[in-house]
Amino acid sequence: MSYRPHGRAQVSTHNPVAWAVCDRCGALYNKPDLKWQYEWAGPRTVNQNMLVCDDCYDTPQEQLRTIVLPADPQPVDDPRPERYNIDNNPIDTIGLNIGNLTQGGGLAAAFDSNINKPFAFSAILSGSVAGANNLVGKNWSLLYPTQGVTATRFIATAPNNAKFVASGPVTWFFQGSNAPVGFTTLATGVTVGSIGEIIDVTLTPTTGYLYHQFLLTGDGVSSVSVAQLRIYRAG
Repeated sequence: MSYRPHGRAQVSTHNPVAWAVCDRCGALYNKPDLKWQYEWAGPRTVNQNMLVCDDCYDTPQEQLRTIVLPADPQPVDDPRPERYNIDNNPIDTIGLNIGNLTQGGGLAAAFDSNINKPFAFSAILSGSVAGANNLVGKNWSLLYPTQGVTATRFIATAPNNAKFVASGPVTWFFQGSNAPVGFTTLATGVTVGSIGEIIDVTLTPTTGYLYHQFLLTGDGVSSVSVAQLRIYRAG
């Protein structure tokens, strides 16, 4: 007499239990030894309607689980935020404007935080002053009357449809002073002479100044313009 193989199922005459086949491997088990296969579906697990053995059971895949974000924290009543406009770089939005590029958008146009602007809305002179005498800058004396501002970087931007000086490449200067006269040159160079040119210079801070200015060399005829001058300070 031969008997049908019964796989991993066990027989008990004292406590008989039904047999069942694993839905994955097809091996025969006692039904209580099989368990339902679940899988993540969004925020909860869903029964896959499969009874499987321990070897065939797959741990629900976490990548299929929806991430539940916690509620936003309660807002702070009567907050006192940091004065980032004053304490952080750049600081060109504060201080008094100085210079002679008063046409077009005027001096304020060079410090309005709108970098991308055309010639007509920039700080300009339709006819430049001969020599290194075409400038925009800042007077910090009302805000920092004792230590001034230690500039660590400046970015000068030409209009998006014009050169710094219409004639082409010219020498530029970035200077500091503790009086309206007697400026010290902190950096100098020559413009490329391209439309929308950007001059970005990192400075080695040495001392604070009450005045900073950016100058372009003119020929007394060609127009000169600055779309934006951004000044950064130490600390």
